[in-house]
Amino acid sequence: MSQRQTWIDVLKGIGILTVVVGHISFNQNLVGLIQMFHMPLFFLAGGWLHDTRATQGVYAMNKARTLLQPYVCFLIILWPLESLMSAPAGTALTLGQLAPPMLFGGRWLNGAAGPLWFLTCYFLTGQLAHCLLRNCSTAVWALAGAALLGAAYLGAWLFPGWMLPWSAEVVLFAAPLYLLGYAARGLDLARWGALWLALSLAGAALFLAHLPGLTNTLDMKSGVYGIPLLTLLSSLGMVAVLALFSQRIAATRAGRVFAALGAASMTILAVHQLVQLFIAKELGIMQAGPRIIGALVVSYGVHLLLEQWPPAARLFLGRRKAQSAAAAQQPQVAA
Repeated sequence: MSQRQTWIDVLKGIGILTVVVGHISFNQNLVGLIQMFHMPLFFLAGGWLHDTRATQGVYAMNKARTLLQPYVCFLIILWPLESLMSAPAGTALTLGQLAPPMLFGGRWLNGAAGPLWFLTCYFLTGQLAHCLLRNCSTAVWALAGAALLGAAYLGAWLFPGWMLPWSAEVVLFAAPLYLLGYAARGLDLARWGALWLALSLAGAALFLAHLPGLTNTLDMKSGVYGIPLLTLLSSLGMVAVLALFSQRIAATRAGRVFAALGAASMTILAVHQLVQLFIAKELGIMQAGPRIIGALVVSYGVHLLLEQWPPAARLFLGRRKAQSAAAAQQPQVAA
């Protein structure tokens, strides 16, 4: 694996760790800070690694295999389980109850299946970005990204809480992030390290201040984008600082641990909520620490098991037939 790929996997590993912590921690300040960067991180990294060489059709088919196929496979298991766990004892579930959320996805899914919103949103974002990057000049796709960002802010203001199937409304905010990641590929992040740190600290301070009328919060799934541009800059600063940290530790033992989590990020994303909810509801363990550790360990173990069985690897990980785990470390964000 190239050094470039290694630090991206380290960054993804940090990202997926914060996703798990954010879903379990009782510290709302910590959760709010995590939400500021953990989802933007994956969209920015996806843009950074984006390859425009494939035709739109080939790209769509590849991403359908690596994102939508695992999405459907995990959804078929997770949503019925979530419905059973949430339903009162003795309640019989019908296809009519299960089918609509499974068809619409996005925010219609919750609990154990809630994190799956990201896979469809990421798929749609990648398709739009690929179309723009392949068919438009830099100036045109940059203007398109700015227009999408403006539409995201306008939609959040005029229609707070609005939602579309597959979290398509979040694409308005996610696509500009993806395009920013692509535009930043030639940027020497270290050269601007002081700026990223300043943006991060200022953004965190503004969030923690909880000033009336200046809510510096970001929750992409819920369509909450904070203070226009200012919250975005806070997020970009935090992701850049984490990217520099990932580059610094990529060759260390800690870096290898994070890289392993990053390579398994899609499985961890899909499975961790089921695990931590089971620990809480069925085992009665409510402390955040054991649930975080249990969710990470079990989810990573599930990933290793899926890798070892080729049919499961094809279905749940989007692997091609006879594709090895090592060969699957593609330059893409799969979580």
